Amino acid sequence: MKADLHIHTKYSDGIYSVAEIIQLAKERNLDVIAITDHDVLKGALVAQDYQDEDIKIIIGMELSTEYNNESIHILGYFPDRSDLEVLDAFLEKQREGRIERAHKIKAKLFEHFNIDLKMDFIESVSSITRGTIAREIIRQGYPYSNQEIFDKMLGNGCPAYLPSTKMNPKFGIKMIHEYGGLAVLAHPVLVKNSSLEEIIAFGIDGIEAIYPANNTGDEARFRRYAKKHKLFITAGSDFHSPNDSKHGNLGEYLLRDRELEIFLNKLTEVKQ
Repeated sequence: MKADLHIHTKYSDGIYSVAEIIQLAKERNLDVIAITDHDVLKGALVAQDYQDEDIKIIIGMELSTEYNNESIHILGYFPDRSDLEVLDAFLEKQREGRIERAHKIKAKLFEHFNIDLKMDFIESVSSITRGTIAREIIRQGYPYSNQEIFDKMLGNGCPAYLPSTKMNPKFGIKMIHEYGGLAVLAHPVLVKNSSLEEIIAFGIDGIEAIYPANNTGDEARFRRYAKKHKLFITAGSDFHSPNDSKHGNLGEYLLRDRELEIFLNKLTEVKQ
């Protein structure tokens, strides 16, 4: 058995619909997937209508938090949809903040790069991310690659960068637990200003040890953290679009066999 547990759809900054993601996952012979859009559960809840015997679809999200002046993303996984509409309504405030941030980023893009971004795209996306904005810069005809946009404009410390939230990771993890979910530290390789020990101490259940941005030795290091703190591990492509320079392709970074079984058992246990 194999699973990709970190996937984005059109509900945040992915390019595919939920139905297209599920079809791609079947074509790549995945047994389990999780839809994990940024600060929104709608795509993951919609995916439940496509459940069949060929593939198991887990309800997930990627929650944006901030700590030590950097983004800390927490993956939440839920055994069923009980009360999750209530949680999604709460997250609406996060998404409203993302819209406000998008307009501020627009102003910075114009100030520093003479990019006058048209903002009509915000009406068709549930959760606006930097990836959404980067794609719109390209779509609207400006001569930059996605990599250039993040390296020069939207990446941490760049002139048009703004954090998406002020939510503390400890609060975010507690909220995921209160709604019956498991909290997993997403892409720990991107955490620079904090020690992983600090984040784990907030109540993390698992760690995304297998991830596209890992360098040699990183996966082994995260596995040691997991063993030391009795955490399970997960794996995910962080898929947004094919051959994306910042993320993996669907089904490229996988949790398999016994480690997948451990994760699924934990998800069952949290429901009880």
